[in-house]
Amino acid sequence: MSNVIQLQDNGKNLSARLKAVLDGDFADSRDAARAFISRPDMAVVPPDTPKEEYREKTLGWIRDMVAAGFTTLPYDPAFGGGGERQKYMNIVEIIAHHDMSLAVKQGVQFGLFGMSIESLGTERHHAKYLPDVMSGKLLGGFAMTEMAGGSDVQGISTEAIYDHATRSFVLSTPNEGARKAYIGNAAKHGEMMVVFAQLKMSPESESMGVHAFMVPVRDKAGNTLPGVTIDDCGHKVGLNGIDNGYLSFDKVRVPHDGMLDRFAQIDQDGHYQSEIKKKSQRFFKMIGTLVTGRIFVSMVSLSGAKNALTAAVTHAEERKVFGETLLDKQATQARLLPHLADAYAMHFMTRHLMDEYQKGNEYLETMAAAIKAKSSDAAMRTADEARKLGGGAGYMSEQRHGALRNDIDIFRTFEGDNTVLRLLVAKNQLSRLSKKFMQVNAFQKVTKIAALQLKRLFAKFNAESGKTERDHFLDPSFQNKIFAARERTMMYMLSDKIQKIAKAENAAVAANKTQVDMIAYADAYAERLMLQKFTKAVAAQKDPEVKAILKDVCDLYAVHTMRENGLWYVENGLMKPQTTTALRRLERELTEKIRPHAQMLVDAFGIPPGVLACAPIPPAPPPASPPAPPKQP
Repeated sequence: MSNVIQLQDNGKNLSARLKAVLDGDFADSRDAARAFISRPDMAVVPPDTPKEEYREKTLGWIRDMVAAGFTTLPYDPAFGGGGERQKYMNIVEIIAHHDMSLAVKQGVQFGLFGMSIESLGTERHHAKYLPDVMSGKLLGGFAMTEMAGGSDVQGISTEAIYDHATRSFVLSTPNEGARKAYIGNAAKHGEMMVVFAQLKMSPESESMGVHAFMVPVRDKAGNTLPGVTIDDCGHKVGLNGIDNGYLSFDKVRVPHDGMLDRFAQIDQDGHYQSEIKKKSQRFFKMIGTLVTGRIFVSMVSLSGAKNALTAAVTHAEERKVFGETLLDKQATQARLLPHLADAYAMHFMTRHLMDEYQKGNEYLETMAAAIKAKSSDAAMRTADEARKLGGGAGYMSEQRHGALRNDIDIFRTFEGDNTVLRLLVAKNQLSRLSKKFMQVNAFQKVTKIAALQLKRLFAKFNAESGKTERDHFLDPSFQNKIFAARERTMMYMLSDKIQKIAKAENAAVAANKTQVDMIAYADAYAERLMLQKFTKAVAAQKDPEVKAILKDVCDLYAVHTMRENGLWYVENGLMKPQTTTALRRLERELTEKIRPHAQMLVDAFGIPPGVLACAPIPPAPPPASPPAPPKQP
């Protein structure tokens, strides 16, 4: 009995040490956020709460975040902020465990709205708006998406026509398809919106491209302003604590200083000025400043996955099935533990994204796009698996599995549709590859070099492709090399395919006929990044027990991902069929090895029990005592 107690204590101690690794330099801030969401007044909203009540509850929580001092953290100290964006994002990641509507609404207010003012505006905008944004006195939104536009933001139709006589812009919605759609904070609470529109210097002139404008939509009493039409999006599949709405404008005048003019200005003589000459380059420069939104979605998606995993593992540890726990079953281990390994890999990857943001990495947009798509898809699969594992109880609204899954679902769409983001990743990487070759025949040179590199690559891996030894697959060097080999091979093959189709037909046809390859490449790119950062995190550990368990989890991520991509490796000569068979055996071995530590691994996420997606299983009643025999007369 004493040995069992000692093992349990060691498990708790290891969980605490692992939590310290995951929390990193932001442990105090993350613990403050855990305490914040554990307060009695932060009780989870019941599933049958009307959306109107839920919206007001969420707004009250926003006020509570302001009172707690959280909301000044991400802004520049020059504007009264704390200058600690990473600290704030860590806090929001924890808050997302409690309520996704709150996490997203604060993202609209203090991220999209506030950060677009900071990133796209100049000093006069910062001084005028940011103090009230941080304090919640000025509630706003981010009006970019249009009904007919979807992901084609460069092609939006809302117009802002400059009128030099009044030094103002006339903002109009030219048709029904140009209505701003699904805008957070629009239906009820927002007073001002950052509105994206095509800037024209006269009604007949060509557009200067997409620009952002500060547009009041309500007065302080909540009345819609003249020329503005607001419609409520109504009840949604999830995130009903957010008041999403439709916006349209009928000749709404915006003063000259209402344009956020960091990248383009209109001078005193009414002339358009910008150091960035091409409007497409201006557009991407403007959008690039908002990349933190995609990092935010990755982190909040990860919060959803961690919540679902903690609930599912806890349930599987408690649930008895024919004399064993559900987690003792091989099928359950196969269903849950690869998702757990993926969550750990994503955790270290999102930390890397935040670090690279601070450094100003020029490739951050590409990395953030790839990881946003990967993390939101993975979170959805994890939440769905957790719901199914809960059986009939998991389908009950009180368990929150369905609510969590529904809330996560939209993350695959906003901040960039995942399919479009994956195409963007491949396009950016192709451009990066071809920048080395400035001549017209760039792709031909790329293809020739690629062929030489591939020959060396295949020669190396063919010598090892039949190996099935355990240590071979668990070698971090081999793992990283074969992930990188897959990514590089896919890129070279993609560039070659595009060049051949473009030569036979044209560039537009080539771009369309390689989209499936581009999407697959983007995931290979994300997987390589995730493994690279995970193995680096393992190597950095000084605590031998923490290092050992993280190594096992990292190995499971690597082996599971290799096995899932096994057909590609075989088809392209980097593995033999017996290799994938060995990978399958090794994956089972790793899940069995990790199984005793599963509860400790999810406990290390530090999620307060009251916000988990699944309530504890009530203990079974004691067996009834047999009735006493009747007394003999």
